[in-house]
Order: sequence, then structure tokens, then C-alpha cells
Amino acid sequence: MVPRLYITRTPDGTGFPLPSYDTKYHAGLNLMAAIGQPIKIAAGERIKVPVGFAIGIPQGFCGQIISTPQMAEKEGLIVSDAPHIINPADREPIFVLLQNTTNTTHVLHRGDVIALLLIMPVIQVTWNEVNNRVSTQITSEETMILDEDNNNTTGQDTPFASFRRKIRSPRNRFGPDEKDD
Repeated sequence: MVPRLYITRTPDGTGFPLPSYDTKYHAGLNLMAAIGQPIKIAAGERIKVPVGFAIGIPQGFCGQIISTPQMAEKEGLIVSDAPHIINPADREPIFVLLQNTTNTTHVLHRGDVIALLLIMPVIQVTWNEVNNRVSTQITSEETMILDEDNNNTTGQDTPFASFRRKIRSPRNRFGPDEKDD
């Protein structure tokens, strides 16, 4: 299913192109700076840049604004709150919070691609609270503990009963008596 998004231009987006993909193989829509005059972004500075529209995302999806590899690598400009999440209920004009991570001033012009917008499916969960914090066997072939606190001293068979792990987490992988396999 291809989700249908609703888009409305803001005053700074009048006569401005809508977000688009570079090619059919790209996952992110290009977001461009919808500014009047060029803006100087000083070293280390963060600025809020309009992109010229607001969108309506259907329930079951969200938008994520992320940095473009080109801007991050070549220009040192990143989306400082990436991934910035746009929820289905959000209808405000979209802005990109850009940060200059270099030691030099960067000049931003109208139409510069400043970020990418990903539209992603999401699932809302419900909780089933249990008393023990240790996980059960994941599958019949593999065993793994999801929580590092595996001190199940009650012996109860709960949904999170204790068992021995085959794969160690990275944070406890190299204990004093362990070797890298």
C-alpha cells in the first residue's frame, strides 16, 4: 500500500517545489530550505529552517527527518534532533533544526537540500506487565537473555524465566574468563 499524504504550502513555500525523491531507488524525500535571503550559519550554531509546507500523515505511519549524507559529510550540516519524528496528528509547518558542526560559517541558500524526509510504517503496542525482569527462551533453537539482571531466585516459571545465554551482549562480552570466539 502506498500511503497518501496531504500537503499544504506555507507562505514561505509559495512557488517552491514540493519534496521529491532523487530517483525511484531513494528512500528519503528531499527537503529544501524555503528561505528568502541567504542565511549564514556560524560555526556550532543551530538554526530552524522552514521547508515551505505542512503535511498530514495517515495513522499507522510517521515521518522522520534525518540528515543528508552529502550535507553531513561535505558541509558539516546535520539535523540536530535527528530523527525528528512527525506524528499523524501533527499539522504544523515543518522546520528542520540544522546545526553547523564545522569551525567555519556556512551560507544556506533558497532551494538547498538540507534534510531527508522518510515516511515509515509504525506499530503501536500494548503492555502486558509481568513481575520478573528476565526473559524466556526466544526460540527452540536459540537461547538468549534480554535483560542483564538474570537473578531469578524465585524458581517461578514466568514469561521471563531465567536461562543461560549463548550470545553475550556487547557490554558484558569480554569478562575476565571470556574469550572472543
